[in-house]
Amino acid sequence: MKYHLPLVLFDPECPLCLRFKQGLEHLDKSLSFVSARDEEVFNEFPELSRQACLEKVHLITAEREILSGPEVIDYLLKTLPGVSKLAWLLDNEQGRKVKEFFYQKVEELRELTNKKDEDCNQCPRK
Repeated sequence: MKYHLPLVLFDPECPLCLRFKQGLEHLDKSLSFVSARDEEVFNEFPELSRQACLEKVHLITAEREILSGPEVIDYLLKTLPGVSKLAWLLDNEQGRKVKEFFYQKVEELRELTNKKDEDCNQCPRK
């Protein structure tokens, strides 16, 4: 296998995704990252959808389980050193609502950023 697991797929053309990746690189050296625009990853993991991976963050665990969106956040909360010690704060119904709300707002911001780039005559086209 070419890729070291766990593997995070992200969109390098999305500024928020790029910052998310950079932050995770500082928190956990065991995570690997690959662009969701890299065709080779879809040959290695044919069960992945390129379009879905560009729309939401995806993570492939060491057991080859595929997680997406808020599931990735849950996985990271449980496995990241330091962060996992505080995961219990979100491990209830109210905590789940907070995570879902936060993830939804980040997604909305990402979509607005992408839309702004598409509407801007001076922004490079994807």
